[in-house]
Amino acid sequence: MIRKAFLKRVESAVESLDEEIDRIAAKAEKVEADVRIRYDEEIDVLRMKQEAVRAKIQRVREAGGASWGELKGGVLEATDDLKKAVEKAIDRLKKSA
Repeated sequence: MIRKAFLKRVESAVESLDEEIDRIAAKAEKVEADVRIRYDEEIDVLRMKQEAVRAKIQRVREAGGASWGELKGGVLEATDDLKKAVEKAIDRLKKSA
């Protein structure tokens, strides 16, 4: 049950970050070409981090008994890294728009 609760909490956080990334991508479609390049670069970095988090979550899901606890820290770290990257991207893109 603890693992399921952990996964549910982390997946919920990642879904929220996914929505933020999608909002950034939607905004990128409406800007001029030179600004669009910066948006696209930011979005590419965010999508890579997003995939890294999803891979770590999958490893926790597949891990046996006690071993998932060893992977928990990596998931939390990757999720936090993605969150910070999304926040920084939003800040940078607001300044450039």
